[in-house]
Amino acid sequence: MTRPRLSVALAAAFGGVAAIATLAAADPITIAVRLAPQDAGGGSGATAKPVTAPPATSMLGDIAGAATPMGLPELLQQSIRTSPAMELAHIDTRIAEANIAAASAWSEWGLTIEGSGSSRKAGGAFSRTDSGGLAVDLGRRISTGGTIALHADTGYTRQDFAFMGAGGVARSLDSRVTVGLVQPLMRGRGNIVVEANERIARKNLDAAEIARRTSAIIVVGAVVSSYLDLIAAERDIAIRRSSLELAHERLKVTLAGIDKGGVAKAETIPVEQAIATREEEVLGGELVILNTSINIRRLVGLPVAPGEMLIASTVDLAIPARTWDQQALVDAAIASSPDMARLAVLEEGAKINVEVTEHGTLASLDLAVTLGPTFIVDDPTGDRETSYGYSGAVTLTYRQTLGNTAAKAAVRVAKAQRETIAVNATDLRKQIVQTVALGVAAIQVAERRYTIAVRAVDLAEQNLAVEQARLGLGKSRNVDVLEREDELRAAQLRAMRAIIDWHRADLSLAMITGDILPRYGITIEGK
Repeated sequence: MTRPRLSVALAAAFGGVAAIATLAAADPITIAVRLAPQDAGGGSGATAKPVTAPPATSMLGDIAGAATPMGLPELLQQSIRTSPAMELAHIDTRIAEANIAAASAWSEWGLTIEGSGSSRKAGGAFSRTDSGGLAVDLGRRISTGGTIALHADTGYTRQDFAFMGAGGVARSLDSRVTVGLVQPLMRGRGNIVVEANERIARKNLDAAEIARRTSAIIVVGAVVSSYLDLIAAERDIAIRRSSLELAHERLKVTLAGIDKGGVAKAETIPVEQAIATREEEVLGGELVILNTSINIRRLVGLPVAPGEMLIASTVDLAIPARTWDQQALVDAAIASSPDMARLAVLEEGAKINVEVTEHGTLASLDLAVTLGPTFIVDDPTGDRETSYGYSGAVTLTYRQTLGNTAAKAAVRVAKAQRETIAVNATDLRKQIVQTVALGVAAIQVAERRYTIAVRAVDLAEQNLAVEQARLGLGKSRNVDVLEREDELRAAQLRAMRAIIDWHRADLSLAMITGDILPRYGITIEGK
């Protein structure tokens, strides 16, 4: 019979442009690896049907159960909801938010109320003394690095006395209100130190958000990679089952030839051997599908139980026509890289640390000012006397550590840590450039491999057809036809693996550029 030419074989093998376009709209992964029609036996004209991924295993029986078709978007959403890594990252974000609240507490007002009282009785002129007091302090730190405080206190004293036959009671009330300010003029001045902890806490929140995004990328990447494993395993077993069907058809043709007396009985031996080998390969392939399905279920938090194990992919794979701008990919990878963002956060933290430690090398010069009115009521003889006044004080305190070795060493350490981060950032940029270059190269190589493999499949089909025709003329043997079938199977597997490798390389680029999350509709809530 006439063999299909390359264009016809490609259309049959990969489902056509219309099918690919439809799948592309439904799912980010689009493409199909199917087998081109093959002649089943020499001279018989029998043709095997195109092979698709098996819906379930046939050899593992009730252990695995029927395969459940699941799309990649559905699995990804499930994995984001149930991933322990995502939950832990969310908890870390809440902790970082709480730390910001704690770090900003420096600006809160503090209130202190203190009451006291005493009574004393003794001999002498004053036989008894009673006293009591109440003090209230209200204060807070201010953004200039100082503290402001309002102080109010009042004290009451009552004394019973007797002298030379006379007695009486003396009472006094002493009250004052003062406003105080303690302001550092050198070390501790300004908001560098006051707000340092809050600034660092906010950077830690940024780091926690980056960690959440990184966790999402890792989770999504793991699920997509496992889904590609499943597709590869399904296509692998489809190819091997097609090869097994060809061997069974070859056995039928051989047995028919033996019945007619034109074929020796020994011709069944290599065919039966091939059937046994290919059945073993199919069984091994089914075990791979089972293992991959269970792994996907574990990744996304789906139940795994007898009869509820298998997953079937819902998309076909192909290589879409795309162009690659390597520099644009590098720029996107640097801009979106979680590691680069994390280093930027560390750089900001190191900058704050340098500012604080450099400030710590200054001498301490603190100005303290208090000022307020006083109110005194005194009636030692029963005639009330009231007086008003004020109190004020100014204190200037200077402190200096001679040599200041520890503070200067802390500055050197902080600057060295900042330089370390800069070196790591430079090295990371080089790694990103290298990774992108290798990713683009891997994609281009996979595309070339696929083109070559498709050509090899076409030639293997033609070679098999020739060998089958030779067998029909009595110029070949079953073992030769089986060898051509093995060559066809190998070429089909190479074509399938080239497609899978293309998508793996594309996945790696999507992960490093951050495109993987919007590609699959995954959004991570902000602060």
